Amino acid sequence: MLRQRLLVAAVGLPVLALLLATSEQVLAAGVTILLAATAYEMAHAARPQASAAYPMSAAAAVALFAAASRAVPGFPLVPFVVMAAVTLALLLHPQGRIATMDAGWWLGTTLYVGLGAHLILLRGLEDGRAWCIVLLVTAFATDTGAYSVGRLVGKHLLWPAVSPRKTWEGAFGGMVAGLLGFTISSEVFGLDFDMDAAWIGIGFALPLAAIGGDLLESAVKRKMGVKDASHLLPGHGGLLDRFDSVLVVGVCLYWAVRWL
Repeated sequence: MLRQRLLVAAVGLPVLALLLATSEQVLAAGVTILLAATAYEMAHAARPQASAAYPMSAAAAVALFAAASRAVPGFPLVPFVVMAAVTLALLLHPQGRIATMDAGWWLGTTLYVGLGAHLILLRGLEDGRAWCIVLLVTAFATDTGAYSVGRLVGKHLLWPAVSPRKTWEGAFGGMVAGLLGFTISSEVFGLDFDMDAAWIGIGFALPLAAIGGDLLESAVKRKMGVKDASHLLPGHGGLLDRFDSVLVVGVCLYWAVRWL
């Protein structure tokens, strides 16, 4: 498992680095393609018996959303974030009828994966490239810390009803690794907020968001009745399994930079 993860990292990290080194337009195109592929993957996992048009239309909707959020001035992003939260809550509710409907999972897929458009928008802000690197470093450091510490010393289950393997020890390791990743990467690029308290708060909030994003995706997969979103990435599962924390951390960091 670890060897497979390292192999995926050896291939994927240079690709991400190349995207981050390019222009905003190229990164936007690359992220849009990635989000569309992730939407296709999730829609297919949710309704594998559906025709090819079902996941393809979800992928097209996410790509359109990502492009519109960048191209349309004053795009109403906040209502879409609220809609995503409400739709996911309804999908995950034990008695929620929406989870039995093809339309419910289609809507949930497009809104959930569409949150990744925040990465594109973050790149368009002042020091956007640096903030994108901070985002990825924090999210991946949290994931790696939680996985490593959980495997080594994890004993107390964090939320067994959602994920039978995640532990409190792993979550603590993820928090420490994520906080270190955020602190070091933001210091390297000379990034900060106007208030020290805000900087400290965001440093703790982002690893929490990464852990929350991982748990959210685990809950979604359990509701869909699948172990992994796909088998595209050996040792990880699918694209959604790899970038679940990035979706949530991206939302938090984008609005923190905008407002603070």
